Amino acid sequence: MKINLKKFGIILLLSSLIFGFLIRLFVILHFADFTGDQINDAYRTMGIWEGSLPTLGPGPAAWSAVSGQGIYLPPLYYYLLFPFTAFTPDLSSQAIATSVFTLLSIPLFSFTVYKLLKNINNDKRIFLSGLAGFWYSILFRNIVFSTGNSIAGNPVPIIFFFLCFILLYTYQLEAKLSPFVEILCWIAYGLVLAVLASLHFSTLFVMPAIFIVSVVFYIYREPKNRKRWFLAGLAILAAILALTPYWIGEISRNWINTQGIISLIINSSSKQGHSVTFLQRINLMARGYLDLGKEVYFIGNSWKSIAISIPFLLTVFVLGVIKFRGNKNIFNWLLFTWIVFLCAYSSTDLDKTYNPVFYKSLIYLAPIFFTIFSLAYLKVSNFSGKILITSLIFCITISMLINLKFHVNYVSGRSGMPRIANTSDLAYVLNQLPEESTLCHPFGYKNIRIYEYIDKYITQRGLQFSPKCKKNNYFIYRKYKSVGNFTMRPRKTLPEFLKKHNRDYTVFNLFKETQLCDIYRFVR
Repeated sequence: MKINLKKFGIILLLSSLIFGFLIRLFVILHFADFTGDQINDAYRTMGIWEGSLPTLGPGPAAWSAVSGQGIYLPPLYYYLLFPFTAFTPDLSSQAIATSVFTLLSIPLFSFTVYKLLKNINNDKRIFLSGLAGFWYSILFRNIVFSTGNSIAGNPVPIIFFFLCFILLYTYQLEAKLSPFVEILCWIAYGLVLAVLASLHFSTLFVMPAIFIVSVVFYIYREPKNRKRWFLAGLAILAAILALTPYWIGEISRNWINTQGIISLIINSSSKQGHSVTFLQRINLMARGYLDLGKEVYFIGNSWKSIAISIPFLLTVFVLGVIKFRGNKNIFNWLLFTWIVFLCAYSSTDLDKTYNPVFYKSLIYLAPIFFTIFSLAYLKVSNFSGKILITSLIFCITISMLINLKFHVNYVSGRSGMPRIANTSDLAYVLNQLPEESTLCHPFGYKNIRIYEYIDKYITQRGLQFSPKCKKNNYFIYRKYKSVGNFTMRPRKTLPEFLKKHNRDYTVFNLFKETQLCDIYRFVR
C-alpha cells in the first residue's frame, strides 16, 4: 500500500501540536519544578503591578567573575511575562508565558523546514516538515529547559524568537514586499533582536553581531539604494527604543552594567584561569554540538547513549551540509549563526563556570535540521542511500522513544497521589498554618522563599519568615522529590534528613500531616 506522504506529514504536524499543547498544559497545572531564579523573576514581574518597573533583567551571569562584577540582562523578559500574570499570580504564570512561546515554535519550526526544503517533491516536503515538528515536540528537554529543570525561565522562548529572527530577515531578502509591509518587517526585526538580547547572555553576545552583519550585507547588495539605509536604520532604532527601560536604568546607574558586559566580552577568553588554547577551542566547539546527543536527543550518560548519539550527530552534520540543495539564504544564515555561536561558546573554559543545555539554545535544533536535510536529499535509488535513510529513521525512532520515556516518568511523578508537590499543593499546606505564624527552615532563607511568595500573592495569611528556627516556628517538610530520571522518590524521614546534616531532630514536633507535606513545630 502506497503511503500518502502529504497526509502523513499533516497528521504528524497536528499530532505535534496536540502533544505539545497537552504536555504544556499538564506542566502548568502541576507546576512543581523551579528554583530561586523563577522566584526572583516572579517577584520582579509582580512588582510591575505595584508600579516598580524593572530596568534590569535576570542575573547575575554565571560568568560575572570574569568581568569582576555582577552583570544582568536587559529587562524585556519581565515585560513578556507581565501580561500572563493577569491569569494568576501563581508562579505557574511564568510557565504559561514560556509554554505559549515554545508551543508556537513547533509550527514555526515546521514552516522554517518547509521553506528550506526546495527542489524536492511537495508531498515529501510536507512530510519532512511534519516529521521535524513532531520530533521537536517530542523532545523532553523542552519542558525541563531552564534552571531547576523548569519550563519557566528566560532562556525558554529563545528558539521561537530565533526562528522569527531568521525568517524575518531571509523573507526580506527574497520577497517583493509593499513599502508598508517592508517597514513593518524591519521594525519587527529590530524588536526581535531586542527580545533575544534580553533572554540570555548567549544571545546577548551573539545575536547583535549577527544583526550587524545582516544589516551590512543587506546594504552592501545595493549601497546606493537609500531605502535600504532607511529600513536598516529603522530596525536599529526599533531595537534601541525597545530597550528604553534598560537605558533609563543605566543612566541612573552610570552605565555600570553595560561596562560590565563589555568587560566580560573582552576578558572572557583572556582572564587567567578561564582562557583556552586553540585546540581547546576546537574541542569545545565540537562538544558544544555533539553533547546535544546525550543531553537532548538520546538522554543519558551511558555508553549506549554515547555510542548512538556521537556517530548519528556526526553523520547527519556531514550529510546535511554536503547534500543540501534547498533554500540557500535560510541555510547560510542558520549555518553562519551556529558557527558564530560556537566560536563564542568556546571562548572560555566552561568547565570552570556553568554549562547547562540552555546555553546552547541557538544550536538546539541543529541536529533535526541536519537530519531532515539528509533525508530530503539522499537518493533512495542506490543501496548506500537506502542504508543511510534506514539508519537515520532508526535513530530518530530511538530518540523519540527515549524522550517519551522521560515524559512518562515526569507525568507519573507529578500526577495522582502521592506526587511531587506543586505550587497549588504548597498553597494548601500554607493554609493549614495559624495566621501570622512564623515559617522557618533549618538550612536558611533560600529554602522558604517560595512560601513567602505564595503567602504574599496567593494565601495572604500574614505569615512571617525566618532563616533560623526559634521556639513555636513552623517548618514544612516535603515528602517526595524528583530524582535524576524525573521519577518520584520518597524523601528520608525528617529525623533521618536532619541527622544526615548533623542537626538536632528532637527540637521538632509534628504539628500536622498532609498527603504531600508534614508540618513541624520548633519546640525549643
